[in-house]
Amino acid sequence: MARSVLAVAAVTVLTVTGLHAMFPEEASALEVWNRVVFNEIYYYVPGFDVHNEYVELINAGGTPSFLDGAVITDEGDDGMPEGVFRFPGVRGGHEYPIQPGEILLIAVDAVPGEIEPDLSDADWEFWHPGDDNDNPDVPNISLVSGANADVALANSGDGLLLATGVDTTAAIECSTVVDGVNWGEVADPVPIGWTVCVDQEFAELVPQGNSLGRCAPGIDYNATSAGDWFMMIPTPGEPNLPSYPSDCSSPVAEASWGTIKARYRP
Repeated sequence: MARSVLAVAAVTVLTVTGLHAMFPEEASALEVWNRVVFNEIYYYVPGFDVHNEYVELINAGGTPSFLDGAVITDEGDDGMPEGVFRFPGVRGGHEYPIQPGEILLIAVDAVPGEIEPDLSDADWEFWHPGDDNDNPDVPNISLVSGANADVALANSGDGLLLATGVDTTAAIECSTVVDGVNWGEVADPVPIGWTVCVDQEFAELVPQGNSLGRCAPGIDYNATSAGDWFMMIPTPGEPNLPSYPSDCSSPVAEASWGTIKARYRP
């Protein structure tokens, strides 16, 4: 299911070991300075939306990175009773690469849901040992700390962070955070980067049936969510397409989403 936004003239099959041999220094564990970031977040699905929510990662950098042992969580900065989920493998391992330009689709539940989209061919799914809808054909990002519950992306506002996996207990240490995003009314935001432990301005909420998409090609001011994200029609596993292309034609740092739209839309 993984897609790449890069045009490729020829396809060469490489083992992970071969990749590491080709990039002995560049191909490494996920680090705070990597350009692996969230790409799309679908949190406000029509109807009963729990099974149909998803998150995407994209490697916006120029070298492979490895997700072994990395964590994703929607824990608040002060450690709300939600879960921390970890990729398999050991940090520093080379089993789970994300290539330059590659998009990874991570489903809350990688099973056919009550409504579209059908996420049964996702690249990963979040899993906890309680009452979870697990697809045995899709690898798991498993709960390692926090409440025994699935990822739940609040429609009224929430936050997500990606971290190296050095810290796996909330509140995740800011110095280990690779990327974060906050949207809507969230009282306890997540850190948005290893250099910034607060979000100066959150992305605005999107209407039901739309998703939050990061401005291409992986723009990350590492200072505010509002300047990096826009509203879009969901495109699970595929490149982002803004509903209003002008929203990302000339990104403005630390400007609210409403300000950007007012500036560019007639």
